[in-house]
Amino acid sequence: MSDILVVGARGIPNVEGGAEKNAEIVFPLLVQSGYSVRLLGIKSHIKGDEYKGVQLTGLPTINILKTDKLVYNIFALLYAVVSRPRVVHLQCLNSALFLALYKIAGLKVVMRYGSSDYEFDKWGFVHRLMLKFCEYQTRYADHVITVSQRFRSSLIERHGLSHVTVIPNGLDPVSVSKSATRYYEELGLSGTRYVLSVGRITADKDFETLVKAVRGIEDKSVRLVVAGGAEPGYGEKFFNDADPRIMFIGRIDRDLLAALYQNCSVFVNSSRHEGLSNAILEAVSYHRALIVSNIPANLEMEFPEHNYFPVGDWKALRQKINCVLRSGEKYICSDEKFVKWPQVCAHTLAIYEEIAPEYFSPQPQSKRV
Repeated sequence: MSDILVVGARGIPNVEGGAEKNAEIVFPLLVQSGYSVRLLGIKSHIKGDEYKGVQLTGLPTINILKTDKLVYNIFALLYAVVSRPRVVHLQCLNSALFLALYKIAGLKVVMRYGSSDYEFDKWGFVHRLMLKFCEYQTRYADHVITVSQRFRSSLIERHGLSHVTVIPNGLDPVSVSKSATRYYEELGLSGTRYVLSVGRITADKDFETLVKAVRGIEDKSVRLVVAGGAEPGYGEKFFNDADPRIMFIGRIDRDLLAALYQNCSVFVNSSRHEGLSNAILEAVSYHRALIVSNIPANLEMEFPEHNYFPVGDWKALRQKINCVLRSGEKYICSDEKFVKWPQVCAHTLAIYEEIAPEYFSPQPQSKRV
């Protein structure tokens, strides 16, 4: 029996996605505190039996008519019912598909709400309906974690929740490995100025606006580098771009991103929808000049007004980038108000202690005699 069973992260380590990064950092810290953790991922994303003490199990799935998440959630529910963990931790909205059934089975459930996914343009009607059904079931969770005050207020207003805590994602420690530096040099970026953006290539990230802005900047030697995997059927138009200044390098390991952050002239997030962007937090960690769209999720980070541009306005973004390239110091934002990952872990553990004190308080079960 595990103390904590994690459902909803496709896998760790180095799997693209906010839920996956959160899981990769937080749950090994819980293992260090003496708790046993098992993560149920998707088989194709699980490369070993454990990661930093977190036990890994890859569940089989199929993708006929986009039923992969449904099949995964069915297997995860069955695994939880049989194994009887102390707490089931649902890591993202779509993992709450059977939240009510977890509760009927007598399990304690913590739900992490990282994004209102049904707002994203990439989902069709049926998938949006499923995600809204998942959100409806948050009322049955023993506790809900949101990454922003906006999501907390929305859930309280629309679903009457009283057990919601805001735990934002944390800032990363700054560390650039030799392999990251070598990768950066192999890209031919040494000695150049470039705009960096990081994120999956989807319509919601609005890279069209960013590409237009970069093509219009005054200094034609400035390049654009975008790191992130592409949504099938959507991202090819970017990868096939013949402009030598525009580099879509695909998904890369998280470790390799460090040198790209460290050396960029400015980091840009042009998204139309976000939960709480890990990529923005990573740029803040590396003390880079920052320009972000003025969507609610980004506004909640409370950067100075000059760090924002109107969403979708490539001319305004171009003007901001030109300003940064001339004098970017004022676009670097302080990291003092953001939490660190050990704090995220401690706040998460406090929730487990609240809902299952017999197992999580005052000391981990594995440390008791």
